[in-house]
Amino acid sequence: MMEVGSWLWKISYMLHVISNAAFFGISLVFTFADEKILKEEVVKKYLKISSIFVFFTGATGILLLSILSMNGMDDLTNNPVGQSALFMILGYTIVLFVFSLALIYKGGEARIYKKLFGIMFFSYLFVYLVRVYLTT
Repeated sequence: MMEVGSWLWKISYMLHVISNAAFFGISLVFTFADEKILKEEVVKKYLKISSIFVFFTGATGILLLSILSMNGMDDLTNNPVGQSALFMILGYTIVLFVFSLALIYKGGEARIYKKLFGIMFFSYLFVYLVRVYLTT
């Protein structure tokens, strides 16, 4: 049974890291993009692609958190790995909220898209910096 849990952890963690990196990269590109690339039809296409990565990030994050907290929720608040996981939940919540705003925005102004992607990029960046600080 332990082999299945280990296998599940590794696969989930790989998918989680890949989907995070893909979304982080897309948000990086659109944060520092030129006005030409920030057209509404281009941004909407990438938002649809990004929604796949945001979904996998959330789904695998929930699975990883449930495996991590099998011994109880006290473990998450008492050790640096658990604290970084809780911090990642906060960052994911912010990104999910701003991502939803970007999905429903119909104005098409490049500067608004740039600000929305900037919020997502810098919140992810801040979460990863804190995560590295807590776990090393």
